[in-house]
Order: sequence, then structure tokens, then C-alpha cells
Amino acid sequence: VTGVQTCALPIVQKQIIRLSVISILLAITAIVGNTVTLLALHKETSLQQPSKALIRNLVASDLCVGFVELIFVAYWVSISQGQWQMCHYFYLAYIIGSYISIPVSLWTLAAISVDRLLALFLGLRYRQVVTLRRVYVVIIALWVLVGASNAITAMLNPYAMTIVSVAGSTMCLITALVCYTTIFFKLRHHQIQVHNNPPEQENQTIPLNISRYRKTVSTSLWLQLALVFCYFPYMLLVPFARPEIENTHSSALYFPLYSAITFLFFNSTLNPILYCWKIKEVRQTVKDMFSCS
Repeated sequence: VTGVQTCALPIVQKQIIRLSVISILLAITAIVGNTVTLLALHKETSLQQPSKALIRNLVASDLCVGFVELIFVAYWVSISQGQWQMCHYFYLAYIIGSYISIPVSLWTLAAISVDRLLALFLGLRYRQVVTLRRVYVVIIALWVLVGASNAITAMLNPYAMTIVSVAGSTMCLITALVCYTTIFFKLRHHQIQVHNNPPEQENQTIPLNISRYRKTVSTSLWLQLALVFCYFPYMLLVPFARPEIENTHSSALYFPLYSAITFLFFNSTLNPILYCWKIKEVRQTVKDMFSCS
């Protein structure tokens, strides 16, 4: 805590208050939006169960991120007020919550990209290979092996956790990039084949299946791009901010770092909007939930 006491300078303190207000609004919208999305997914039955389970896990992790954002606001407010004991407790809660929920979101998006790739390559065998039970095993592994282990590592060795976090994020992004690139070229190859050899009248269900598949890939790709967009400023800044946090005589990067973290949390507010925009079934279910009976 002593490493961040200089943050309570008047100018920086005013900036923190402004960002705290923004963060509270984003946290509330993230909590409400992801709660509504979870209820809509629970009522929706037309989506494939394995893919639906992965999306629900992403929504659940985003919901947790919303509560972590509130803890993060309390942490910075306690710093600005000089309440160092409370600051310490809020910091511990923030570290545990963020290093569990945020990595789970990253790895869930990577798992969704792998799921879409398997759906394309396995075809009719997809339902036999990607079962709901196996997906639940993956989800539990994400929360326990990735989330909980990251939180424990962050508490024991923050420097090691920085390396693990960067390596894990890089692996997730590379996995998603490889999957979506492979899907793009595979779909393009299929489109060329269909153009050169038009399907017979009785096989016209194939293009319709591909069309539906394109929509699911588009949804997952938008979610991936939103994450990269929101996480990119933080990933650029955090290597330079680490020495700044250790320095008790400088506070130049506190406001940019707080801004980058706030923008990172914005991803959890943005995702429910993408669900309603890109997934017709979810959008219709949400409309039905709020329609007057």
C-alpha cells in the first residue's frame, strides 16, 4: 500500500473520482446486462448445448468482472481517502477476483474459437465428440486450474504472475487467431467449391447450414475483437506501469493505468450488447422478458 500513497495528490485524486463514477456505472450495467443474458440463455432452448454452455460460462465470468470492478473502485477510493487498512483488504479482494474471472474470460473465448473450428471440421461427428459433459469438464478446469491457480500465484509472487498472465493471454490470442484464420480459409475454399460445382436441388440444406455456421462464427469473432479492443491499452501500459507502482516518488502513470483498467472492464459491459445484437435467439428472449404481459 505504501507504494501507492502518492496517488492521493489533488489533481490525480480528482481524476480518480471521475473514473470511479464511470467505473461504477460500467459495473452496474455489466452486472445487470450479464444477469439478463444469463436468464435469457437459461430460457432459450434452440441453441446447441455445448456452445451454449461455453457462452454461459463467458457471461458468468463477465458477471464476476462486474463485481470485481466495484471492488476496484472501492480500492482506489480508499487510497484517495488515505484509508490504508481498508485499501489493503480491497486490494486482496481485487487481486483474487480479477485473477480468477479475467483469465477465465480469456480462456473461454479461446475455447469458443476451438469449438467453432471443431464444428467445421468434424461435421456430423461434432455432437459425438463435443458433448455437454466434456464441455463442463473444460469449464470446471478453467475456473480451477486457470482461475484459482492464477489467484494463488498472484498472492504468492506478483512478478511470476505477471509473466504467467502475459504468457496465458498470448496463448489465448494465438489460439483464437489460428482457429479463425483456419475457419476463414476453409469457408472460402467451400465457397469456391460451391461456386464451381453448384449443389443439386436435394442438397440445398448444405449452404443453409454453412450460413448458420457463419453467423455463429461471426458472433464469436465479434466477442474476440471486442476483448482485444478493450484489453489492448492495458496490455501496452502494464509493463511500464510495474516500476511506477514500486516508485513512491512518482505518480505519472497512475491515471493512465486506472483509465486502461477501466477500459478493460468495459468489455464486460460491451459483451451483453453483442449477445443481443448477434444472437437472434437471445435478442428475442430478452424482448419477451421485458415485454408487457
